[in-house]
Amino acid sequence: GGAKGAQREWDSCICYYGTAQPGRFKEYADLYLEHKGGKFENLLHLYKTRPDFLAKYESVWVMDDDVNIGCDQINKCFDLRERFDLWLMQPAFDPAGKISHAVTRLQPGPTLRYTNFIEMTCPLFEKAALDRFMAVFDPDLKGWGADWWFLQVQGVPPTHLDGKVAVADIVPCINPHDDVKPGQLREITKLQGRDDRVRVWERMKRT
Repeated sequence: GGAKGAQREWDSCICYYGTAQPGRFKEYADLYLEHKGGKFENLLHLYKTRPDFLAKYESVWVMDDDVNIGCDQINKCFDLRERFDLWLMQPAFDPAGKISHAVTRLQPGPTLRYTNFIEMTCPLFEKAALDRFMAVFDPDLKGWGADWWFLQVQGVPPTHLDGKVAVADIVPCINPHDDVKPGQLREITKLQGRDDRVRVWERMKRT
């Protein structure tokens, strides 16, 4: 998607976690993996098996596969993260799609808003910030609470993340509602049910 003629200014790593169509989307990837698991679980697998691929990057975007965003918007997000020296950022969510947290909703105003929270749908990490999270991440966690965790491990209380975490209103995207997804079921629910995800997060918070 995106503006006509937009050129990709980033490399693409695709991890296919299904079984029905091996090699699906391979033609779009600079690095292609097949590994069953959740998003961050598969990213940890990449950290362990191909650290050479990741070592050369200053930013890493960990995105769900159904987010509606164009190539030119992705280019702009990478530029914003570098220009404002952010640890973490995300594009604002257009209200045409799913909004789980009010702070992520698209708002009129400046280029971006500094916050102390972004959610896990499409976080864009400074590489060092992602390294800090991957160093402690437990793959038993399939989703619930991961966003609080990757913020908490940055080494400062959430109230002290000012100037390092932001939502970019200048770059909106659409996070599709669950009822428009195939089978009306989130992929994460196929890996681990909601109640189990909550139980795992509650256990990890105490450790």
